[in-house]
Amino acid sequence: MDTFAPLPACSHILRATFLLIMEIELYPAISLLEETFNVLIAPVEMLVDALNSNLNLQRYKILFISGNYSRILTRLDRNFTALEVRRAFTSFQLMTILEENHHSFLIVEHDPMLYEDAKQMVEYVGQAMKQTSREATILLYSPALDPHLQTMTELADRVFCIYEGEKAPVKGRAKMPGDQATLEEYS
Repeated sequence: MDTFAPLPACSHILRATFLLIMEIELYPAISLLEETFNVLIAPVEMLVDALNSNLNLQRYKILFISGNYSRILTRLDRNFTALEVRRAFTSFQLMTILEENHHSFLIVEHDPMLYEDAKQMVEYVGQAMKQTSREATILLYSPALDPHLQTMTELADRVFCIYEGEKAPVKGRAKMPGDQATLEEYS
């Protein structure tokens, strides 16, 4: 028979707090706390793989917001069915989409073109994402950092930067016709 030591009087508060703080596991190194504003700067393939391999995300009501062009949408698996999609062709449309939000998880694909003629809107959009994150989890995604995204990251709760390193040449690889030869250094 197992015996348990009595718990301190405030332990039920600690347990209740723990249960309310849930994480959205997007990728092994990336866990998003609910109702936070997160920025992810990573290769496109990483986010696509994370979304396609994590069908558990479908328990959330997800809105994917792209700009004029999406690098992600055409690569998503057709099994990912709990995804609504909206496009923002201007920063003002993006603000409207954020204000009308009724989803629990928003993935916003950063499009620097939205701010070309409205640079003053960058901070307003960042503030709108921060405000929306009080009711939903926001993931602002970009494959690279630019000045507009840099401004928005200052308002984010968490920023994840994952960069691919240069791939080292494979030793012992067979030389293929047309391969470029390099000189070896000897000492």
